[in-house]
Amino acid sequence: MKNPFYIIYDPAYTTNYVTASVEKPERVRHIMNELGNSYPIINPTSCTNEDILLCHSEGLLAMEKQDEVRFTVAKLAAGGAITAAKMAMDGKPSFAVIRPPGHHANPDHNWGFCYFNNMGIAIKRLLTNSIIKSAIVLDIDLHFGDGTDTIFRSYPNIPVLNIQSSNPVDFINETTMQLQQCGSSDILGISAGFDQYIKDWGTNLSTQDYYTIGQIAGTHAKHYCKGHIFAVLEGGYYIPDLGKNVIALIEGIRNGLYD
Repeated sequence: MKNPFYIIYDPAYTTNYVTASVEKPERVRHIMNELGNSYPIINPTSCTNEDILLCHSEGLLAMEKQDEVRFTVAKLAAGGAITAAKMAMDGKPSFAVIRPPGHHANPDHNWGFCYFNNMGIAIKRLLTNSIIKSAIVLDIDLHFGDGTDTIFRSYPNIPVLNIQSSNPVDFINETTMQLQQCGSSDILGISAGFDQYIKDWGTNLSTQDYYTIGQIAGTHAKHYCKGHIFAVLEGGYYIPDLGKNVIALIEGIRNGLYD
């Protein structure tokens, strides 16, 4: 395949666990059905407790261990994000189709269907292993990624860009401007929420907008991040169109990287 884009996925992400009713297994199942055989699929391994403690307290870890089923899936989700980030550093752009999401998981508490901060754990693992010295996190979810923002607030080398504009033109312009202000970095990670979609809670972005956002991010990664880019699934609850929006973002990234 010319210029492949990799999907990180495990069927265990469709496990039923205690969470809000909207954060259902059908989300990732539908995405994978839409993706079909168009992209190589890589199975992740679970993260370790040590990985979790890079971002979270012993108390939060102990609390999450009490729900064994959810804990197992959440560790695999964080492991999927780590896999995606490491592949990106090897020049293999990737999208982690994972659940539960993570950007509302703070160091010592969590909410919003999130249990561990997948993006935070992935970036911290690369930092700890001296694979990177800097990173950019672009969060395009409807909701402010407070967990990721808190985790990296004291890291001037890791700006977290939460794009919150409620107008599609302003949203895209803000994405462009904030990335330009960041300049160069070792890697660009996208917290890819799709609840800004016109038929989702945000009633804002079109499928074409997701393609454009991906293209902007891919182009920035190409010129300023040595082509190192990955994305992890966050929100997005209008299931009928979730898969096509994921594909739009992926193809936009690929276009920005290679065209």
